[in-house]
Amino acid sequence: MPDREPASLNRTRLFEALGAVLRRAERTRRSSALFMVSVNSLSAVNTRLGIDVGNELITAAGNILIEQLKDQDTIGRYGSNIFAVIVDDCDANALQHVADAMIEQVRSATIETAAGPMAASISVGGVALPEHARGVTEAIQYSLGALELAKVQPSGTFVAHDPAVAAERARLRKDAVSSSVIGAIEEDRMMLVLQPIVHANTRKLAFFEGLLRLRRRDGTVISASDFIEEAEQLGLAHQVDKRALELGLALLAKYPALTLSLNISSLTAGDEDWIETLQTRTAGRPDVIARLIIEMTETAMIHDFDAAAIFLDRLRALGCKVGIDDFGAGYTSFRHLRSLNIDLLKIDGAFVADLATDSQGRVLVKSMIEMARALGLETVAEWVRDEVAADFLEAAGATYLQGFFFGQPETADEFERQGLL
Repeated sequence: MPDREPASLNRTRLFEALGAVLRRAERTRRSSALFMVSVNSLSAVNTRLGIDVGNELITAAGNILIEQLKDQDTIGRYGSNIFAVIVDDCDANALQHVADAMIEQVRSATIETAAGPMAASISVGGVALPEHARGVTEAIQYSLGALELAKVQPSGTFVAHDPAVAAERARLRKDAVSSSVIGAIEEDRMMLVLQPIVHANTRKLAFFEGLLRLRRRDGTVISASDFIEEAEQLGLAHQVDKRALELGLALLAKYPALTLSLNISSLTAGDEDWIETLQTRTAGRPDVIARLIIEMTETAMIHDFDAAAIFLDRLRALGCKVGIDDFGAGYTSFRHLRSLNIDLLKIDGAFVADLATDSQGRVLVKSMIEMARALGLETVAEWVRDEVAADFLEAAGATYLQGFFFGQPETADEFERQGLL
């Protein structure tokens, strides 16, 4: 059995490994494959038996997958219940065979958990490299798209990326997203939910992050992750970010005890209309703008670091606090970090989610916290989901903690009912 853990590869290292595989495939003409593997029915398990049992199933499935891999293959945790598996020497014709073997091994295993013996199943999406994807972003996007199709089919299903099907599906999705986002903005169906962020040392509420939601006409609500990427590609980022800002400022004006962080797209950097909205809505209200934190992702800043830095400087001059979101997912150098006039770093949740079992992750997270402290910056660790991780982060010197362990996203009305606003 290969000597590696299923959570040992963070996203940055996963991207590096995938890039190396693609470069080698181009050079040697030897095909490889990327599979995205999702453990099924976790929502029901978490609800009925608890998150700990769900985590046991995820870890066991990862270990089963490892046993199927050759030494030169690679596995890493891509998301909370999604593994990325890079399989060497695997062309488009072999995708089904490899996926079927993974599905059968997991399905036939008996997994011992705190709730007793259980069975698990997985759904798999895959893409052949470099036949159907020549870049890292493409490979991940296509394999995740195939996984999304697999998950709506019967349990234990594999779907391979098909360029023709994917192109038509992408066109239809973009048309639907464009219509849905524009309609939601025009019809006031965008909303913010709030997730608590607590002090690491006391576990008491510090502030909230505002998370954008879109309410469909049928009343169902979807998260920003379901539409924001396509919205940016369609040129709708400005409208979405402006509406999020308006909603956030309205909440800050309504609740004097509220401090709120909002995430914005890199495409909004330098958007004078967004800046004007901020200035107009907070004119004569320094108390409102002082309780606003604007975050920009590290990966977004890479595309135009100078423009992003100038934009963040402008925000601080207006009275906001500013920060970098998903720190560690990109490649911001220490020199660049020193040159930014920021207040806090939010550590990418992919490094935090598995701290209880990921020794390498603990080293990386501790290093990030120490670097931030040396620069006089506060830190937020997101995706905290258990007491072990919370205790480690507190001892490491993190300033704030965020994650489902401390609270699900809820409406401001709900937090008001709880006496937190």
